[in-house]
Amino acid sequence: MRKLFTIIIAACTLLYACKSEKRIATYQDLYKEQPFVIMIAPPQDDAPRLLPKTTQDQLLNDELGIAAQYLRQTAAKPLVDQGYYPLTPLATDVLMDTIKLNYNQLSNGDIAGLSTTYGIDAVLLVNIYKWLEPEANEVAVYAEYTLRSTKTGMELMHTRVRGSKMQPLDAKGVPSELSTDLEFINLTGFTPRLAHRCLLLQAMTDFVLRGLPTAASRWYFQHDQYVSANPQYYNFTITPDGSIERTPYTEEAFGNECFKD
Repeated sequence: MRKLFTIIIAACTLLYACKSEKRIATYQDLYKEQPFVIMIAPPQDDAPRLLPKTTQDQLLNDELGIAAQYLRQTAAKPLVDQGYYPLTPLATDVLMDTIKLNYNQLSNGDIAGLSTTYGIDAVLLVNIYKWLEPEANEVAVYAEYTLRSTKTGMELMHTRVRGSKMQPLDAKGVPSELSTDLEFINLTGFTPRLAHRCLLLQAMTDFVLRGLPTAASRWYFQHDQYVSANPQYYNFTITPDGSIERTPYTEEAFGNECFKD
């Protein structure tokens, strides 16, 4: 198993090396392109599922799928707040049925037609690799965010995040709910566990996309142009009191934790 893991890590490293020439180093190239219209691709949900031997197994599998779709539904807001124009999920679905491109082709293939035919400047790609539940009061996820230009094929942003959300514990050590979480649970009708997954993905996505320069077409924000665009690794934590902690992460730590059994 250790040998297999070594092979996987080596393959991932080689893949990143092959793709590195397609990445910008700083946001100055993003300003050159001035992307405005962004298509949010359906997330690539690679998180392992359980064999549905019981109803609980199937419920968990369904829960992970709903969380991925919730990420897609909420990814537009931080882009709008930053001055970009994202396509709605419905418009994207219609377009995806037309262009017949899958996630891998959007990530690595020729997508110039999205610019010349449909006026789309960039595609946002999100891959959910893995969910963990290390503690009874915590959920954790590994995800990758890429913004890829339709004009040049370059990656205008590339960020990997390990995110976790922790609930407070009462005097008996039993997880309890924050008032804001309870409001979300009551509003959506989601189970608490599903609600925490959705809130974690939403907060992570907001954090990553708010790191983009504000409306790249606005010249007076070009002081951001020399800010590093990628590679970036972050550890993103929603603490028991609801506050957010963001700390740098390493490629090695992400690979070792995300891709191990």
